Amino acid sequence: MKTKKNRLKGNTVFGVVVGSLGIACGLWLLISLEKISGVEFVAFSFGFAVIGLIIAFAAEVQEFSIAGNGVKLKELRSEAEKTIEELKEARTELFRVLVQKSIHGSGGFGSDFIVDECIESFCELIEQIEKFDCLDDLRLDVEKSLKLILSRQYNNLSVIHEPNKKHTDPLESYDSPREFREKMSDAVIQNYLYRKNPKPTIEQGRSELNDGVEAYSKLYAIKAKLDKLDNINA
Repeated sequence: MKTKKNRLKGNTVFGVVVGSLGIACGLWLLISLEKISGVEFVAFSFGFAVIGLIIAFAAEVQEFSIAGNGVKLKELRSEAEKTIEELKEARTELFRVLVQKSIHGSGGFGSDFIVDECIESFCELIEQIEKFDCLDDLRLDVEKSLKLILSRQYNNLSVIHEPNKKHTDPLESYDSPREFREKMSDAVIQNYLYRKNPKPTIEQGRSELNDGVEAYSKLYAIKAKLDKLDNINA
């Protein structure tokens, strides 16, 4: 009996080690080498955590006896549920870190691109957060990051509106994408072309402005989801 207990403890320790090594390796690839994206890191880490869980409980599953079957299943289920809850909490904390990092670009001196470089990765990350039903838990973190990236994209479209926004401005103060589209006149496009060097054609200018508004609308949609959460929790 003592040997079985030792083997169970050994499997548990080995499972924890495998899960921890997987998460550590993911952090190394994400932060040090920058070989994977934030979304890939979450999937990578969660996969190793599940593998570690399977290893930890493999011996218990194999040693079920007919008479004690019900008791062992109950104990295993209780321990598994506890471990799953801990994994969910760890996943939420990982998402929290990724949300904070996702709004920082390459660190250059800026560019004349009308679409902020962080929008695509930020929106993909929010999709994953929604998929795992973590948006409510991360609501304040998402709002803080959204204010910063939304203000940057809003200011990229300054040719359409006045004045610019600060990242401290409330989300309620932002124009809707529809208002931007209504203001996009030929005069606005000409003003945009005047700022470009070399100057694109009017059709290219219109297309670039449309791309900028489309990127802004994706961020504005996240704002709408946060508003909905506020109404639900009110």
